[in-house]
Order: sequence, then structure tokens, then C-alpha cells
Amino acid sequence: MQLNLSIENPDLPKHKCLAVGIFADEKPPRGICGMIDWRLNGMISREIKKERIRGDYEEKIIIPFLPRIGSEMLLLFGLGKVSDINYDKIYNASYLITQTVDKMALDSCAFDLYGQGRLNLVTSNITEAVVTGIFDVLSSNIEKLSNMKACLVTSSSHLQDVSLGLKQFKTNVNDRGSVDISTLEEIFVLS
Repeated sequence: MQLNLSIENPDLPKHKCLAVGIFADEKPPRGICGMIDWRLNGMISREIKKERIRGDYEEKIIIPFLPRIGSEMLLLFGLGKVSDINYDKIYNASYLITQTVDKMALDSCAFDLYGQGRLNLVTSNITEAVVTGIFDVLSSNIEKLSNMKACLVTSSSHLQDVSLGLKQFKTNVNDRGSVDISTLEEIFVLS
């Protein structure tokens, strides 16, 4: 798996899919979901108001062909209430999102670091949980694992913590070198 980072605004990079977390009790949405909602002129907020999007844990909404963002499709994943989120739920969300991406036969996806900067959770641990969830789904099929291009969406102010999270993943998960972070080494030296 080739793992990259994007510190650009999340609406800009071209990806097949942008997987974003949405909390049930954040109205309007915040974080990356809030940014995407803004780019879509409040479309997500309107759907929340109409109760078509609730943000309940494990809710999945796929919105294709959005002209104002670089990704071909947006995958909203419900994370439940902010107060209920923890590293296990973040891992499970990442796992379930990766399963969904796999079922859609996609080999490229950008992932939100769910709740980063808004919760009392440590960004490095969020990063490790997200990457481990992705890896655990794909590791049962070496071809899928080697073809996946995953991108973590973050901000430049969180690079050091994301770097630490990737190091934690490499230390704690025996990926046997199958998760390639070599393109990120220069970024981490600068952070």
C-alpha cells in the first residue's frame, strides 16, 4: 500500500474517493466534513436538516460526481456522538470504510483522521488507528494491499503528530514492509 499525506484543503486533491467522518451531534458539521459542506454550498447541512443524513455510527452515504471537489465521490461515514468516540471506534470506522471502498472496487481513497483537532484524543493515536484499520482489511489479499493508494488528509500543524502515529503503526503492526511511507520521509524531516 502506498500511503501519502495531503495538507492541501481537502476539496482540492484528485482522488477516486474522499472518506469523511460525520458526527451525529455536530450540526453544522465541523472539521473536514464542515469544509466539504462549505464547498458544496451547505448541501450536507441541508440533508442533515431534512434528516437524510444523521451521522449515526456506521451510517454510510455515498455522493458521486460532485463538481466542486476534486474527488470523484464523497463517502460520509457516521461516527455517532462526539462524546462516544474513542480509538477503537476510529479503528472500526477506518476498517468499515476500507471494506466499503474495497467493495466498490476502488484502489485509491483519501481518509479523514476522524475527529483530529476537535477531540481530547491524541492525533498520533488517531493516525495509528486509521492506518491499522486500512491495513487490517487489505492485508488478507496481497494484491489489493499492494495496489491501494491511500492518502491521509491532515493539516501542516498536525504533521509531527501524524508522523509519530505512522511510526507507532510501523512499530506495533507487522506490515512486513507492505505499507510504503517512503514518500513521506522528506515531509517528516521538514516538520
